Amino acid sequence: MAENPTTVVCAPALSDDAGTEWRAVLEPLGAFGDGTVGANLGWDLDWEREQLRSADGREHLSVRVYGDEVLVGPRWVPGTDSGCAGCAELRSRLVIDHPLTDDLSRPTSRVAPRRPFLPELTRAALARLADRPLGPGELYAVGARGTRTHRVPRHFACPLCAPEIPEHPVGRPPEPLALRPRPAAADNPGRAAAGAGLVRPGALRSRLVDPRFGPVLAQQRELLAPFAMSMALQPDAVALGYARETTFARADPIAILEVYERLSGFPHQAPLVEGVSYAELVRTEGGAEVAIRPAEFGEYTEEQAARPTARIERVTDDTPMDWAWGHDLADGRPRLVPAELAFFQYDYRYGRQQRAARRHGAPPRRHLYQESSSGCAVGSCLEEAALYSLLELAERDAFLISFHRALPLPEITHSSITDPVARGLLATAASRGFRVHLLRATQDIDLPVVWAMAVNTRAPFPATFSAAGSGIDPVSALRGALWEVTQMATERLTWDRSDAEPMLADPWSVDEMDDHLRLYALPEMKERVTAVLGGPEMSLSEAFEGWPDRLEQAAGGDVLGALDYVRGRYADAGLDRIVLVDSTTRDHADIGLAAARAVVPGIVPMCFGQAQQRVAGLPRLEAALVGTPSGKLSPPYDPHAFP
Repeated sequence: MAENPTTVVCAPALSDDAGTEWRAVLEPLGAFGDGTVGANLGWDLDWEREQLRSADGREHLSVRVYGDEVLVGPRWVPGTDSGCAGCAELRSRLVIDHPLTDDLSRPTSRVAPRRPFLPELTRAALARLADRPLGPGELYAVGARGTRTHRVPRHFACPLCAPEIPEHPVGRPPEPLALRPRPAAADNPGRAAAGAGLVRPGALRSRLVDPRFGPVLAQQRELLAPFAMSMALQPDAVALGYARETTFARADPIAILEVYERLSGFPHQAPLVEGVSYAELVRTEGGAEVAIRPAEFGEYTEEQAARPTARIERVTDDTPMDWAWGHDLADGRPRLVPAELAFFQYDYRYGRQQRAARRHGAPPRRHLYQESSSGCAVGSCLEEAALYSLLELAERDAFLISFHRALPLPEITHSSITDPVARGLLATAASRGFRVHLLRATQDIDLPVVWAMAVNTRAPFPATFSAAGSGIDPVSALRGALWEVTQMATERLTWDRSDAEPMLADPWSVDEMDDHLRLYALPEMKERVTAVLGGPEMSLSEAFEGWPDRLEQAAGGDVLGALDYVRGRYADAGLDRIVLVDSTTRDHADIGLAAARAVVPGIVPMCFGQAQQRVAGLPRLEAALVGTPSGKLSPPYDPHAFP
């Protein structure tokens, strides 16, 4: 109890509410803390903003009275990750995808009968708070159906407590990036020891899952998969987070981490430079030192841009575009890259209004670039996120080069695999009639990459499925590829081959991610994808000789050392310019996460849809295709088989 009880400030609307003296009902709240307490009838953004301003840096408790419910809190405590009333209102609208989610200046009506005994119920419920006061960020809901305590985290878009997005025009770039040493976990040189708690069973679930306010609305467990598969739903993310593991206790936190990775594909709090061409940038003071020429990221052909399925435009030095700030991974200097390459969900029609873009839908959208989530990563620190971004980019790059070369790859023998999880996944696929070929897909970026190709030995259709995996440890690369391809091989198909057959005659009709999978499930395409089979057989240790020992020795027990080693492998392949875009939001940071995406000029990007393949103008790819079947073709080559 506070020594000097706080006066509960009631809005005029609440005082006039059917003659009920809510001030007397809520007066006990003034004794529970040392901050301020404000109460109102329903939601009023201006009132809440004024109450928070009046708190003047002290903690504040907001109370909103509705006809059928009273919301006490959240208890906002400065300097913590506790959400305020604005965070609670925003999150409650996000959960139901309310049309006024982006406009908290307008209250939402609630269709509910008035509860005549709500004041008495509230008075009794508040007596409980004397014994168990609200913690930072906690909200107490009191209604006819009972009472419940929720914890409301801050939201990066809250109109009350979120910081303004910083402005960094070309002449005033962000500060240089200074990465720091991060002691690595004893069992994984690529994971920071300080982040071990993120994957502790139940830790993230108990903190983040709440069906009313989120941020994670629910976790679901897929019972038909042949292994533990968990999914997490977050309304700010464009897709579910998925995880595959040996137990649900292991899968659950990974699914939550992945849904936070999905959240990082949009510039929620990132500064942008808008509506400027590359030519204009280089003529601007300081622009030539920071801007990277768009052509270095690959180009589209005239034929692609003319196709009805095209959702891209051909870009020149004079094309106006929006740019995102990143930093050169080698020296930390700020750099500018096209916004769509940094944030794959960015939509020029709506700019920062992400939810408006999602409600409008994808079909009318036209990009300058079409991108995927490839390279988006989270970690317990920025160094860790950067490392796993580079590992994923190397995986996709190696797969695409291997596919377009269409030459036999070394095959890893099943007998050399001792990992019980990998062996179990191979056996599961075999039980459904699929022989899984494990191919060493590593190209000039010398990192472990495995292409797992499941070939149907029982029936012509579905003929093949493909997946890829990468990692510091060859076993983790192997597992990553096998988790995905085994799921595809064991899932019941929800489509018929007639859905895919038109793509045989017209590869330009390959338009979405699922189309790539469906095309190569057709027996007519089996010969194209199996062109990479027939290479020399070797053991897993022979395929990735010296891994992971050589990275561990170079890293010296530090995640930054591991990142530097991987960056060196990129440089050896001629990819010595890596721009790291920090996509961390306040939501990430509050749970101990950092989010990042590496943008690498010259790498082969993972894009979906034949009209969207950005493979022209990449000298490294052109050199890799010399003397191969694709070397005689013109971009965009054959549609790839990556799902």
